[in-house]
Amino acid sequence: MAVKTLARRVLVLSDDPVLVRLLERDLGDRGYQVTRAKPDGHELRALVGHTLPDFAIVDIMMPSMSGIELCLRLRQCSQVPIMMLSSWGAGKDKVRGLDLSAEGYLTEPFGIPELVNRMEETCRRDAVSRGSLRNAG
Repeated sequence: MAVKTLARRVLVLSDDPVLVRLLERDLGDRGYQVTRAKPDGHELRALVGHTLPDFAIVDIMMPSMSGIELCLRLRQCSQVPIMMLSSWGAGKDKVRGLDLSAEGYLTEPFGIPELVNRMEETCRRDAVSRGSLRNAG
């Protein structure tokens, strides 16, 4: 049974096929539409413009382009909320990711319920913020 969610369309940027399949299956089972993109950033702008994701999940450690660089490229074409994932919790990478306007950072292994909770909370705050800005103008 699909669950009503705030973040319906999730973009996943990772070179880890196991992680991508896990996210597709587990988030899909919870009613999310998961789209994956090549983690090299080349199709990112067109994909974001075409699918208009509600949320992005970006893996930091990738061989062709770092998650930090992908986050920078994503910010050039979208203000979609971003959750960065890493297999190790290096403080400088976490701070760098958050400095790039990522809304959150999870260290692997993580639980899908924790990821979903953080996604939904981020989207709730974003919706409230947009509503506040609209009401102020």
